[in-house]
Amino acid sequence: MDTLSKVLAIILAIVCVVTAVADFKTIPQVIQTMERLKLPLRIIPVLGVAKLAGAFGLVIGLSIDALLVYSAICLTVYFVLATWFHLRVKDDLVETAPAATLSLVSLATLLTAI
Repeated sequence: MDTLSKVLAIILAIVCVVTAVADFKTIPQVIQTMERLKLPLRIIPVLGVAKLAGAFGLVIGLSIDALLVYSAICLTVYFVLATWFHLRVKDDLVETAPAATLSLVSLATLLTAI
């Protein structure tokens, strides 16, 4: 694992924690997004837990390579699915870009950690 992998992992972990907190607080923007994506609001806390688990896996993975790889795989799948949900309802670029960007950051984290 090189420096780039560690930097990407830390950035991704921070973003996941911040967005998980937004999920747990159920801020209006999160509720509006779930409604637009036609997803039940009851899954919001589950999404927050998934992001927190991924973030903790990345942080702990800084000293356990296999955990970093596994966490990066899981977050890549998570954000690819999030991107797909945005595309499915034909969200515009502004609404889809965050999920797509995090998909790429997750993938970059994975590829640099291998």
